[in-house]
Amino acid sequence: MVVDRTPRVGGRLAIVVLGLAALLALLTGFLVTFVFHFPTTLTAQPTTVGNGVSIHLETVAAVQDAIAFPRPNDPHPDWVSYLPTTIFKVPANSVVTISIDQEDGASGLRNPYWSKAQGIIGGSFHMSYFDDNGAPQAGDFSVIDPTTLAHSFGIPDLGVFVPLQGIADAAPAGSHNEITFSFKTGKAGIFRWQCFVPCGAGSIYGNGNAMSTFGYMSGLLVVQ
Repeated sequence: MVVDRTPRVGGRLAIVVLGLAALLALLTGFLVTFVFHFPTTLTAQPTTVGNGVSIHLETVAAVQDAIAFPRPNDPHPDWVSYLPTTIFKVPANSVVTISIDQEDGASGLRNPYWSKAQGIIGGSFHMSYFDDNGAPQAGDFSVIDPTTLAHSFGIPDLGVFVPLQGIADAAPAGSHNEITFSFKTGKAGIFRWQCFVPCGAGSIYGNGNAMSTFGYMSGLLVVQ
């Protein structure tokens, strides 16, 4: 007796086609998310004094709330982020000065060790901010209260770490804390940098989504 296996073969073929379609969809999603939206590179600009370079950044609670560097077509408008990008190109053996407009509220650190500035010139950073009474303040700091941190800027391989204080509840609407610091680069290389405050809301322990994605709370320092 001859058994007609055509339906069984057709079913297997349909499963293979569906599997390939699912794989193609995953690949397309990867390309769209991680390749086509890979952050652009920001080249540091020469400073007006001395022979160093400078970079101006903004930190926001959500990309859609950006003031200095709006990114209207971002695929994750509600993600916390550094702006305008997180890939920086700087010269080797030079002084890099970074100025950050910090616009997010406090999240706090789990490890108070990271509330102390490290690896920066002079051992301290300059900060202008609004205190708990809404009064403007400014000064140089080497450590701040770990419960008041919103974000941080750390380059582990260079030993650089700077805590970024959150906006006080009494601060005027639309205001920001401005944090400025400098560090020295050495030989050429590519160094990973990131925020160490777990601020990836909606992810496990706050360490997912924006925290682990280039273009948001992590990036690369390209020294050349």
